[in-house]
Amino acid sequence: MAELTDRAWRIAYCCAYAAARQWWRLRRPDQHGALVAVWLDGLILGVRQSYKRGITLPGGTIRAGEPALEAARRELREEVGLDVPAADLPLAFETTMEWEFRQDHVRIFELHLTDPPALRIDNREVVRAWFMQPAEMLAEHLPPFVRAYLLHAAARQMPPGR
Repeated sequence: MAELTDRAWRIAYCCAYAAARQWWRLRRPDQHGALVAVWLDGLILGVRQSYKRGITLPGGTIRAGEPALEAARRELREEVGLDVPAADLPLAFETTMEWEFRQDHVRIFELHLTDPPALRIDNREVVRAWFMQPAEMLAEHLPPFVRAYLLHAAARQMPPGR
């Protein structure tokens, strides 16, 4: 029964996302999002959502009046079951770019873990979460702001003079 309920939720997410994309195409809204790059021993956490192709980071829309950091914490809890203090999530990257018919203002926070976390996904919105090499993630279909963040993070790791 749970599998049937999960499947119904995934279908609902797909339909809602398709409708939202059409609305965005007509309205061209500004969007504010917060994501979290979760790092563990040089690996980054990727998530696969049921309603989009490709991979992304845990995160989503910042609600009206919600601080970006709190949105990042909320999305991390909702999508992969991690509840972390605000102090553990420094802002690492910020960009604005057009994506999916919206002007997307995105803030990416970082979480650096020393031990593998117990991830919990709902199997409705998020259907998979796993750690991978950044280069492996870059080879996937990604939102442009996630790709820009990964390239920025890689550049930060380069020794001076290279």
